[in-house]
Amino acid sequence: MLRKIIVTGLMGIVPLALGGAAIAAPAEDGGIVVMAPRAIPVPAERSPYTGAPIATASVKIPVLYQDLDLAEARDGERLVTRIERVAYDACKQLDSLFPFNPDPECPRKAAASAKDAAKAMIASARQVR
Repeated sequence: MLRKIIVTGLMGIVPLALGGAAIAAPAEDGGIVVMAPRAIPVPAERSPYTGAPIATASVKIPVLYQDLDLAEARDGERLVTRIERVAYDACKQLDSLFPFNPDPECPRKAAASAKDAAKAMIASARQVR
């Protein structure tokens, strides 16, 4: 069974609609998708209903953890470290795509919901044992 958490950086979502917070949603394959909002300036096209700019870009990188025993504290910490590194990599890719709109908070926001999901998976693995 392939076990993964997907960390995603998302740009161009209206900050008012999201409140500037990261979003976690279940993925179709049982993983977790994390989206970190980032506003980007779009001078041309706007929504006719809200007037909000229409521009969305995301980078998805899976965090694999099938080699970890989440019941072990050491491996739980490794999973959290992997999530942080993947969130950083996803945000770096977004920065390279949109270099004039960097978001220094992107890695923290992208990893936040995935960390919560990872903690729940770790707790579940420890209860099974």
